[in-house]
Amino acid sequence: MALKEHPFVVTTSLPHDKATIHYDVTQKNRSAAVGKVYRINAEGKAELPANGEAFDGVIIAVDATQITAAYLFGGLRVPIANGATVARGDKLVAGLGPSNAKGYVKAVSAPAALPADLADISGSDVGDAAGIATADNAERGQINSVSATVSDVVDALKGKGSVLDFDTTHALLAFGG
Repeated sequence: MALKEHPFVVTTSLPHDKATIHYDVTQKNRSAAVGKVYRINAEGKAELPANGEAFDGVIIAVDATQITAAYLFGGLRVPIANGATVARGDKLVAGLGPSNAKGYVKAVSAPAALPADLADISGSDVGDAAGIATADNAERGQINSVSATVSDVVDALKGKGSVLDFDTTHALLAFGG
């Protein structure tokens, strides 16, 4: 069985970091980086990723200031919800746009860490009614906190894709294969 590239490819041009990706007219394809994977760094520039880092696509061509690249598995341009902010790598869920219109996206909120253990609080450990009420309220607070965190984890699992690029109104979202 022969491996074939996916026929649906989204290409783009973006600046490169000039540190890991070099333009050199003496090289085949004007750069040794052509055909290698890249990632988009925090400054919005393409760079060759370090060992173990995620990558965003494959470099097709390099010139002095930018690369032409294919996004891995293509991508979709999606509208960002009112007041929402996104960052590279975010997973997205549905959000609301102007006048609470549906069809927009926002970043999934990162869930809080679950507590390592719940404090061993019991109303029976306390001798008076006020102490029992305080202990019961502390238990309920811990349970509510865990419940909210579990709810955030479930919401995070609904997130789709990975933000590759964005501006103030739209995000370019890649979907894994």
